[in-house]
Amino acid sequence: MMNKEQTIQFLRNNHQKLEEVINRLEEKQIAEEIILTKWTVRDILAHISAWNWELIKATDDLLNDQEPWFINEEECTEAEFNESEVRKRKSQSLDQVLKEWQDSFDELIRKIESLSSNDWEYQTAFKWGGKMPVSVSSLFDYRYKGEGHEGGHAKQIKEYFKNVILL
Repeated sequence: MMNKEQTIQFLRNNHQKLEEVINRLEEKQIAEEIILTKWTVRDILAHISAWNWELIKATDDLLNDQEPWFINEEECTEAEFNESEVRKRKSQSLDQVLKEWQDSFDELIRKIESLSSNDWEYQTAFKWGGKMPVSVSSLFDYRYKGEGHEGGHAKQIKEYFKNVILL
């Protein structure tokens, strides 16, 4: 388990990886090319924004001894959440999606930075999938393709365009 400062640095590194990939793409590649089932890079960024906001909310929920829906997926499944959140952002311009992605990341980092050591280590009675205890810090243990959420998507986008269009 990483401490708060390590987690912030890890998240910043992952965000930078995704920024570097995005900055190498043309607008059409970001907005139009389907790279993941039915999602464009733009959709992936919308999805990441939604999860950044959700993690902020989940942090507050845990500190108030309320269980975030995704701990046991009772309210809706992650797939339903992802689809709904991407759909909500379909009418936004690419600039709006990019701005929300950056704003949601910045706000997530501010939220983590604002936590005391006790808040960061706060462990609830809730269990991940009925097994592992849920703590505030455990919200940030998620790994995707061996990276954090943003880094995993950066890797995925880079792999896709490496095979289709040389970056």
